Amino acid sequence: MSIRLRDGRTIDLAMRPHNTGEWMDVTLIEVLQPRFPERCPICGEPATSDEHVPPQRLGGQIMTRTCHPCNNRLGSHVEPDLVDWYDDAIPRPGFRSEAVQGRRRADHLLFRSTAAGEFGLIIDGRGDPEITAALASGIVNLDVRPPNRNRYMLALLKSAYLAASLKVDILHDQGAEQVRRDLLAARDASSRKAVPVSALALGLAVLRRYEPVSHDFPPLVRAVLHEEGNTVDGVVLAGRIFVSWSSTLGAEAHGPSGRLDARLEVGTPDDGTVTSVSP
Repeated sequence: MSIRLRDGRTIDLAMRPHNTGEWMDVTLIEVLQPRFPERCPICGEPATSDEHVPPQRLGGQIMTRTCHPCNNRLGSHVEPDLVDWYDDAIPRPGFRSEAVQGRRRADHLLFRSTAAGEFGLIIDGRGDPEITAALASGIVNLDVRPPNRNRYMLALLKSAYLAASLKVDILHDQGAEQVRRDLLAARDASSRKAVPVSALALGLAVLRRYEPVSHDFPPLVRAVLHEEGNTVDGVVLAGRIFVSWSSTLGAEAHGPSGRLDARLEVGTPDDGTVTSVSP
Protein backbone atom coordinates (compact mmCIF):
# COMPACT_ATOMS: atom_id res chain seq x y z
CA MET A 1 0.00 0.00 0.00
CA SER A 2 1.32 3.42 -0.98
CA ILE A 3 0.03 6.53 0.83
CA ARG A 4 0.78 10.10 -0.31
CA LEU A 5 0.74 12.61 2.57
CA ARG A 6 -0.22 16.27 2.35
CA ASP A 7 3.44 17.37 2.36
CA GLY A 8 4.15 15.28 -0.75
CA ARG A 9 5.93 12.41 1.02
CA THR A 10 4.94 8.84 0.11
CA ILE A 11 4.82 5.98 2.60
CA ASP A 12 5.11 2.45 1.19
CA LEU A 13 3.78 -0.18 3.58
CA ALA A 14 4.16 -3.90 2.87
CA MET A 15 4.47 -7.29 4.56
CA ARG A 16 8.11 -7.78 5.51
CA PRO A 17 9.96 -10.06 7.94
CA HIS A 18 9.68 -8.73 11.49
CA ASN A 19 13.36 -9.53 12.09
CA THR A 20 16.27 -9.90 9.70
CA GLY A 21 15.14 -12.51 7.19
CA GLU A 22 17.35 -15.44 6.20
CA TRP A 23 17.36 -16.74 2.64
CA MET A 24 16.98 -20.51 2.30
CA ASP A 25 17.61 -22.66 -0.77
CA VAL A 26 14.52 -24.56 -1.95
CA THR A 27 14.59 -26.66 -5.13
CA LEU A 28 11.29 -27.25 -6.93
CA ILE A 29 10.97 -30.90 -8.01
CA GLU A 30 7.50 -31.72 -9.34
CA VAL A 31 4.14 -30.05 -9.87
CA LEU A 32 1.52 -32.18 -8.11
CA GLN A 33 -1.65 -32.92 -10.04
CA PRO A 34 -5.23 -33.10 -8.68
CA ARG A 35 -6.49 -36.49 -7.56
CA PHE A 36 -10.03 -37.27 -6.44
CA PRO A 37 -10.21 -40.44 -4.31
CA GLU A 38 -13.40 -42.22 -3.34
CA ARG A 39 -12.43 -42.16 0.34
CA CYS A 40 -11.39 -39.20 2.47
CA PRO A 41 -7.58 -39.35 2.90
CA ILE A 42 -7.93 -38.13 6.49
CA CYS A 43 -10.66 -40.30 8.00
CA GLY A 44 -11.48 -42.91 5.34
CA GLU A 45 -15.17 -41.99 5.06
CA PRO A 46 -16.71 -41.41 1.59
CA ALA A 47 -15.11 -38.38 -0.03
CA THR A 48 -18.01 -36.06 -0.85
CA SER A 49 -16.52 -32.55 -0.63
CA ASP A 50 -14.16 -30.77 -3.03
CA GLU A 51 -11.11 -29.54 -1.07
CA HIS A 52 -8.92 -26.52 -1.83
CA VAL A 53 -5.25 -27.22 -1.11
CA PRO A 54 -3.91 -24.96 0.30
CA PRO A 55 -6.93 -22.94 1.49
CA GLN A 56 -8.42 -20.77 -1.25
CA ARG A 57 -7.48 -17.56 0.59
CA LEU A 58 -3.82 -18.53 0.19
CA GLY A 59 -4.15 -19.21 -3.53
CA GLY A 60 -5.19 -22.86 -3.35
CA GLN A 61 -7.31 -24.68 -5.89
CA ILE A 62 -9.56 -27.76 -5.77
CA MET A 63 -6.97 -30.55 -5.71
CA THR A 64 -8.68 -33.47 -3.98
CA ARG A 65 -11.82 -34.59 -2.13
CA THR A 66 -12.37 -35.15 1.55
CA CYS A 67 -15.49 -35.78 3.59
CA HIS A 68 -17.61 -32.82 4.64
CA PRO A 69 -16.43 -32.77 8.31
CA CYS A 70 -12.72 -32.95 7.37
CA ASN A 71 -13.19 -30.17 4.84
CA ASN A 72 -15.47 -27.79 6.69
CA ARG A 73 -15.30 -28.50 10.41
CA LEU A 74 -11.54 -29.11 10.49
CA GLY A 75 -11.02 -26.15 8.18
CA SER A 76 -13.09 -23.82 10.34
CA HIS A 77 -11.12 -24.87 13.45
CA VAL A 78 -7.60 -24.25 12.11
CA GLU A 79 -7.54 -22.35 8.80
CA PRO A 80 -8.60 -18.86 10.01
CA ASP A 81 -5.43 -18.73 12.11
CA LEU A 82 -3.36 -19.77 9.08
CA VAL A 83 -4.80 -16.96 6.94
CA ASP A 84 -4.25 -14.40 9.72
CA TRP A 85 -0.67 -15.62 10.27
CA TYR A 86 0.15 -15.38 6.58
CA ASP A 87 -1.52 -11.95 6.24
CA ASP A 88 0.30 -10.62 9.34
CA ALA A 89 -3.18 -9.89 10.68
CA ILE A 90 -4.53 -9.79 14.22
CA PRO A 91 -8.24 -10.57 14.61
CA ARG A 92 -10.52 -8.50 16.84
CA PRO A 93 -7.99 -6.01 18.28
CA GLY A 94 -9.18 -3.87 21.18
CA PHE A 95 -8.41 -0.15 21.61
CA ARG A 96 -8.64 1.62 24.97
CA SER A 97 -7.89 5.21 25.97
CA GLU A 98 -8.92 7.74 28.61
CA ALA A 99 -10.75 9.68 25.90
CA VAL A 100 -13.18 6.85 25.15
CA GLN A 101 -15.11 4.75 27.62
CA GLY A 102 -14.66 0.99 27.30
CA ARG A 103 -12.79 -1.17 24.80
CA ARG A 104 -13.44 -0.49 21.10
CA ARG A 105 -12.88 -3.25 18.56
CA ALA A 106 -12.14 -3.67 14.86
CA ASP A 107 -12.38 -6.72 12.61
CA HIS A 108 -8.67 -7.07 11.87
CA LEU A 109 -5.44 -5.15 12.35
CA LEU A 110 -2.78 -5.58 9.64
CA PHE A 111 0.89 -5.24 10.59
CA ARG A 112 2.89 -3.63 7.79
CA SER A 113 6.29 -1.92 7.63
CA THR A 114 8.38 0.36 5.43
CA ALA A 115 11.73 -0.52 3.85
CA ALA A 116 13.35 1.60 6.59
CA GLY A 117 11.87 -0.57 9.34
CA GLU A 118 9.07 1.77 10.44
CA PHE A 119 5.83 -0.07 11.14
CA GLY A 120 2.23 0.77 10.43
CA LEU A 121 -0.99 -0.72 11.75
CA ILE A 122 -3.90 -0.76 9.30
CA ILE A 123 -7.49 -1.40 10.36
CA ASP A 124 -8.97 -3.89 7.91
CA GLY A 125 -12.73 -4.31 7.73
CA ARG A 126 -15.19 -2.74 10.10
CA GLY A 127 -14.07 -0.77 13.13
CA ASP A 128 -15.81 1.08 15.94
CA PRO A 129 -16.06 4.79 14.96
CA GLU A 130 -14.73 5.74 18.42
CA ILE A 131 -11.33 4.21 17.57
CA THR A 132 -10.48 7.45 15.76
CA ALA A 133 -11.15 9.44 18.93
CA ALA A 134 -9.05 6.99 20.95
CA LEU A 135 -6.11 7.39 18.58
CA ALA A 136 -6.47 11.19 18.57
CA SER A 137 -6.01 11.23 22.37
CA GLY A 138 -2.31 10.45 21.90
CA ILE A 139 -2.09 7.43 24.25
CA VAL A 140 -3.76 4.13 23.34
CA ASN A 141 -3.64 0.71 24.89
CA LEU A 142 -3.82 -1.97 22.20
CA ASP A 143 -5.18 -5.34 23.34
CA VAL A 144 -4.53 -8.18 20.86
CA ARG A 145 -4.31 -11.96 20.63
CA PRO A 146 -1.95 -13.13 17.83
CA PRO A 147 -2.93 -16.05 15.56
CA ASN A 148 -2.69 -19.34 17.45
CA ARG A 149 0.51 -21.11 16.39
CA ASN A 150 -0.77 -24.60 17.17
CA ARG A 151 -3.86 -24.10 15.01
CA TYR A 152 -2.11 -22.55 12.00
CA MET A 153 0.57 -25.26 12.11
CA LEU A 154 -2.21 -27.88 12.11
CA ALA A 155 -3.66 -26.18 9.03
CA LEU A 156 -0.25 -26.44 7.36
CA LEU A 157 -0.02 -30.08 8.42
CA LYS A 158 -3.38 -30.73 6.78
CA SER A 159 -2.30 -29.13 3.50
CA ALA A 160 1.05 -30.95 3.47
CA TYR A 161 -0.62 -34.30 4.21
CA LEU A 162 -3.24 -33.83 1.50
CA ALA A 163 -0.48 -32.87 -0.94
CA ALA A 164 1.32 -36.13 -0.11
CA SER A 165 -1.91 -38.09 -0.57
CA LEU A 166 -2.07 -36.91 -4.19
CA LYS A 167 0.71 -39.40 -4.88
CA VAL A 168 -0.79 -42.28 -2.87
CA ASP A 169 -4.48 -42.74 -2.07
CA ILE A 170 -4.23 -43.24 1.73
CA LEU A 171 -0.81 -43.43 3.38
CA HIS A 172 -0.38 -46.30 5.84
CA ASP A 173 2.98 -45.75 7.55
CA GLN A 174 3.25 -44.92 11.24
CA GLY A 175 3.88 -41.21 10.64
CA ALA A 176 0.77 -40.88 8.49
CA GLU A 177 -1.32 -42.59 11.18
CA GLN A 178 -0.17 -39.97 13.71
CA VAL A 179 -0.93 -37.16 11.26
CA ARG A 180 -4.48 -38.43 10.86
CA ARG A 181 -4.93 -38.80 14.62
CA ASP A 182 -3.86 -35.20 15.21
CA LEU A 183 -6.03 -33.85 12.39
CA LEU A 184 -9.07 -35.80 13.58
CA ALA A 185 -8.51 -34.60 17.16
CA ALA A 186 -8.54 -31.02 15.85
CA ARG A 187 -11.61 -31.70 13.72
CA ASP A 188 -13.57 -33.25 16.57
CA ALA A 189 -12.68 -30.64 19.20
CA SER A 190 -15.71 -28.92 20.71
CA SER A 191 -14.46 -25.49 19.60
CA ARG A 192 -11.45 -23.72 18.12
CA LYS A 193 -10.15 -22.98 21.62
CA ALA A 194 -10.38 -26.68 22.51
CA VAL A 195 -8.15 -27.89 19.62
CA PRO A 196 -5.47 -30.11 21.24
CA VAL A 197 -1.81 -29.20 20.95
CA SER A 198 -0.04 -31.20 18.20
CA ALA A 199 3.69 -31.71 18.75
CA LEU A 200 3.79 -33.20 15.25
CA ALA A 201 2.43 -30.03 13.66
CA LEU A 202 4.64 -27.77 15.78
CA GLY A 203 7.71 -29.74 14.68
CA LEU A 204 7.25 -29.05 10.96
CA ALA A 205 9.86 -27.02 9.10
CA VAL A 206 8.06 -24.00 7.62
CA LEU A 207 9.31 -21.16 5.43
CA ARG A 208 7.26 -18.29 4.06
CA ARG A 209 7.75 -15.98 1.11
CA TYR A 210 7.23 -12.23 1.36
CA GLU A 211 7.80 -11.30 -2.29
CA PRO A 212 4.78 -11.13 -4.64
CA VAL A 213 3.71 -14.47 -6.09
CA SER A 214 2.77 -15.03 -9.71
CA HIS A 215 -0.94 -15.76 -10.15
CA ASP A 216 -0.15 -18.76 -12.36
CA PHE A 217 2.11 -20.49 -9.81
CA PRO A 218 0.86 -24.08 -9.28
CA PRO A 219 -1.02 -24.67 -6.02
CA LEU A 220 1.22 -27.61 -4.99
CA VAL A 221 4.84 -28.29 -5.93
CA ARG A 222 6.99 -31.01 -4.39
CA ALA A 223 10.22 -29.41 -3.23
CA VAL A 224 13.44 -29.97 -1.29
CA LEU A 225 14.85 -27.59 1.32
CA HIS A 226 18.64 -27.46 1.54
CA GLU A 227 19.74 -26.64 5.08
CA GLU A 228 23.25 -26.95 6.57
CA GLY A 229 24.22 -29.83 4.31
CA ASN A 230 20.93 -31.67 4.85
CA THR A 231 17.89 -31.93 2.62
CA VAL A 232 14.29 -31.82 3.80
CA ASP A 233 11.47 -33.05 1.54
CA GLY A 234 8.26 -31.09 1.50
CA VAL A 235 5.80 -29.10 -0.56
CA VAL A 236 5.45 -25.47 -1.63
CA LEU A 237 1.90 -24.20 -1.16
CA ALA A 238 0.81 -21.79 -3.94
CA GLY A 239 4.33 -20.36 -4.13
CA ARG A 240 3.89 -18.86 -0.67
CA ILE A 241 4.87 -21.38 2.01
CA PHE A 242 7.23 -24.37 2.18
CA VAL A 243 6.09 -27.12 4.58
CA SER A 244 8.22 -30.19 5.34
CA TRP A 245 6.92 -33.74 5.10
CA SER A 246 8.80 -34.60 8.27
CA SER A 247 8.58 -33.33 11.82
CA THR A 248 10.93 -32.79 14.73
CA LEU A 249 8.79 -34.53 17.34
CA GLY A 250 10.80 -33.06 20.17
CA ALA A 251 9.66 -29.55 19.32
CA GLU A 252 8.33 -27.56 22.23
CA ALA A 253 4.55 -27.78 22.39
CA HIS A 254 3.05 -24.34 22.82
CA GLY A 255 -0.47 -23.92 24.05
CA PRO A 256 -2.84 -21.12 23.05
CA SER A 257 -1.14 -17.82 22.26
CA GLY A 258 -1.42 -15.33 25.10
CA ARG A 259 -3.14 -11.98 24.82
CA LEU A 260 -0.79 -9.01 24.50
CA ASP A 261 -1.42 -5.52 25.87
CA ALA A 262 0.79 -2.75 24.43
CA ARG A 263 0.81 0.99 25.18
CA LEU A 264 1.16 3.13 22.06
CA GLU A 265 2.05 6.81 21.83
CA VAL A 266 0.31 8.24 18.77
CA GLY A 267 1.69 11.31 17.00
CA THR A 268 -0.19 14.16 15.38
CA PRO A 269 -2.70 12.90 12.80
CA ASP A 270 -1.88 13.58 9.16
CA ASP A 271 -4.16 13.26 6.15
CA GLY A 272 -3.14 11.20 3.15
CA THR A 273 -4.43 9.53 0.03
CA VAL A 274 -3.98 5.86 -0.82
CA THR A 275 -2.42 5.84 -4.29
CA SER A 276 -2.01 2.09 -4.85
CA VAL A 277 -2.82 -1.24 -3.25
CA SER A 278 -1.27 -4.55 -4.23
CA PRO A 279 -2.61 -7.99 -3.22
